[in-house]
Amino acid sequence: MTGPSSMSSRTWRLPTRAIPDTPRSLAMDRQRLLLLGAAAAALTVGGLSRVLIAPHPTAPTPPSGLTRLERSARPDDPRAQAMLATALVREAQRTGDSALYHRAVLAARQTLAVEPDHPEALKVELLGLHQGHRFQEMLSLSRRLAEKHPSDAFFHGLYGDALLEVGRYDEAAEAYQRMVDLKPSSATYTRVGYLRLLEGDAEGALEVLKLAATSADQTDSFAVASALCELGETWLALGEPDTALDAFTLALEREPGLARAHLGRGHVLRARGEVEPALQAYRAAVESRPLPQHRAFLADALEAAGRSTEAAAQREQALTEGRDDARFQAQMLLDLGREPDRAEALAREEYARRQDVFTEGVLAYALVLAGKTGEAHESITRATRLGTRDARLQYVAGLVASARKDTAAARSHLTAALKGFPPLPPAQQARARSLLDVGAGTQAAPSHP
Repeated sequence: MTGPSSMSSRTWRLPTRAIPDTPRSLAMDRQRLLLLGAAAAALTVGGLSRVLIAPHPTAPTPPSGLTRLERSARPDDPRAQAMLATALVREAQRTGDSALYHRAVLAARQTLAVEPDHPEALKVELLGLHQGHRFQEMLSLSRRLAEKHPSDAFFHGLYGDALLEVGRYDEAAEAYQRMVDLKPSSATYTRVGYLRLLEGDAEGALEVLKLAATSADQTDSFAVASALCELGETWLALGEPDTALDAFTLALEREPGLARAHLGRGHVLRARGEVEPALQAYRAAVESRPLPQHRAFLADALEAAGRSTEAAAQREQALTEGRDDARFQAQMLLDLGREPDRAEALAREEYARRQDVFTEGVLAYALVLAGKTGEAHESITRATRLGTRDARLQYVAGLVASARKDTAAARSHLTAALKGFPPLPPAQQARARSLLDVGAGTQAAPSHP
């Protein structure tokens, strides 16, 4: 469970074009970084919030314009409802407002009631399934639509997205390659870049994100800011947090309320030990987009600052708000050492729906803390098979290796976990250091995380 699979050397057929060079030093020119452009979006990965792109790469509709469009779109006008659905989902992606996704799906279904094969409405329906974590339904519908519309690149992209969520990475790559062949674009290259990052090929991911930059709409501030976050997250994977911080900071200059950029800044600042600036960044992320995952990161920063009461309050609120996300609930309970049987049940429940590496990692976490070392080893081996650079996966791999008394592997994984991103919660950092201090492998992993 220590090395990437051959997937990381996957060969892609990508158009040849000049792409901007990207310096990785502290002296990076800020204007050149801005000109790197945008990878418009990607999928949800671990604790990091990512978004899907809308069917049309147009600039977001201003709220006033969206209101006018919603008022003027007659329920019996399928084309108007399809335009409304697209505008609503685009605004939902920009703001993170789940209610807008719901309204977008309702508008799309108004169209589909009259025109069942309307392509744009069907795309919004698929995006709604993804937002609702209905991955098996998304997989089935997107496969049928990709077969029915073989020349529509976006259906192939959405099929690839569904395959990615259920852990079928080779098939996802095939779907993304068809998307590249049909319509090379920033959306296409971003998907390829994200898959490369999942497969541990951060250098390759950075290169394809540069290619995405040459295709992006530089007048769309949200798209540019999202691209800078994509690049920032890739630099974190490459172990270049200072360069990543530049990217996140520039993203906020283009889109001041972008939660993803605040979150990225918080990760870098917390890793540096800059307590108050990190807290400010995480609070800004929560204020901009109050997701339970964002609250959990804020709670970690509060705990690291010695503000345990505030941290506990944020964690309880995160658990309440994330009650419909089985994977998040399981991970939080395991981190807190609470209800281990329920946490394992939740992890198994989520794994029945999606077999991606991050869900596999949470299941392995539950299993090793339950003392089921053999099952945990099988699970974490699958979770780390791609070589994904993620602190959480490394931490769980370290716990499993420690439980198996594999000193060398435990030391390697736990060291990587402490250096990786997003930063581990304080309790898990302390546990990793404790295992390293005693030789990492001389003890079995404890029942507490």
